[in-house]
Amino acid sequence: MKSPWIPIFYNKENNTPYFYHFQNYKVVEGSYSTQGSLVTILSGVVGVVLYSLLKSYLLTLSTVFLVFLSSASGLAISVILIFIVDKIISKNFQGHQVSLDQIPASFFEEGAKQFNKQLRIVFILLLLALICSCLLYLSNGELIVFFITTLSWILPAFVLAFPRPVKRRKMYTLYKRNQLPIENGE
Repeated sequence: MKSPWIPIFYNKENNTPYFYHFQNYKVVEGSYSTQGSLVTILSGVVGVVLYSLLKSYLLTLSTVFLVFLSSASGLAISVILIFIVDKIISKNFQGHQVSLDQIPASFFEEGAKQFNKQLRIVFILLLLALICSCLLYLSNGELIVFFITTLSWILPAFVLAFPRPVKRRKMYTLYKRNQLPIENGE
């Protein structure tokens, strides 16, 4: 990922994310747009329709190959999606610089807690992906289980990519040591 923006903290009270720019040493307050529940309803409807259409189809490939193909295609799709979303975010990022007196110390502490929670979610998603792979191996090559396993491998990689775990851990460590350079916003 080429985006230099590292998430610090998401303030739930006012729906505001805060990011750190590792090259310009500044903290920026971003903005999110909330999605309506229509997307959730449509995804549920599409899932039910796909299940009813694909539940009786079987793939005649070996189950080991199906598990490998499903995992590999899920990870490949997630990598492609990550690069596309990263490119869109880097071009369209909107936010304004925040001065040092507007950044409470709790942002970094709470951000570290949020980050650890996200890592636990990624771990759970990886376990679910492994369970789905086992179910695909035990199934008779059902097409719907193949698609579910592919989707289950997309989620952990996609969720892990955007918190930027290596740089974010480094940022929190530098902050704890009072070595994180932050320019004061004008």
